[in-house]
Amino acid sequence: MTRFILAPIIAFALPVLLAMLGLSNALGAHHWWDKTSILIGAPIGLLAAFLLTLVWPNKVKTTLLWILLLIGAFALAKYGQTTFANSYGDDQLAGKLWYFGWIATGAGAAGAIYSALRA
Repeated sequence: MTRFILAPIIAFALPVLLAMLGLSNALGAHHWWDKTSILIGAPIGLLAAFLLTLVWPNKVKTTLLWILLLIGAFALAKYGQTTFANSYGDDQLAGKLWYFGWIATGAGAAGAIYSALRA
């Protein structure tokens, strides 16, 4: 019973705590929204991971899927960051990819942690 309660709490708290400690800023998130993007993405990923486990109960495959999502979201955020910086702030699509890539990174992190810790 404790694992059912602790898994979502840890899956939400760990990415948020790491963002509050400055990891997302160190990895390339903009300093204005490095914490808020993770605060937006983590609950979305947690809810999506919970719903995915209801549909697809295989723990190993869902964890691998979330890890792939996390890697893809981070790559998208880094691509958006470098393209936005190279355009001197003129490429709005790259800025959106950067921002929403970090939201998806928060979702992927929370989803991967929840999938790995669930019963």
